[in-house]
Amino acid sequence: MYIKIAILIVRILLGALMVFASLNYFFKFMDEPMPEGEMLTVMSGFMATKYLFPLVKIVELVAGLTLLTGKFMKLGLLILLPITVNIFFLHSSIAPTDLPVAIFVLGANLFLIYVHWETYKDLIKA
Repeated sequence: MYIKIAILIVRILLGALMVFASLNYFFKFMDEPMPEGEMLTVMSGFMATKYLFPLVKIVELVAGLTLLTGKFMKLGLLILLPITVNIFFLHSSIAPTDLPVAIFVLGANLFLIYVHWETYKDLIKA
């Protein structure tokens, strides 16, 4: 019983975070701090591509909505995984001040994949 409540809470928190982060990118309802140092270099490179950040934010929005609604949630977890891994490695190597959020995002994604592992088993059969 408690595990089902934990799964629901983690799913809603991760989904809400992804939806909020993506909508904030498009609509700018909250100011984000200006990146500094190496993070500025990385973010400048991402922005220079013109397509990468909008693509990532659209994927975050779609995945977040799947988590919040529960529809296609298991697919949403898979499409979110490369983004959460990148968030973790980016913050662990360049911006360690944001590492707790990055750990939560990756940990929540991996936890939700783990609890639904039966669904994914056939994907990795040889």
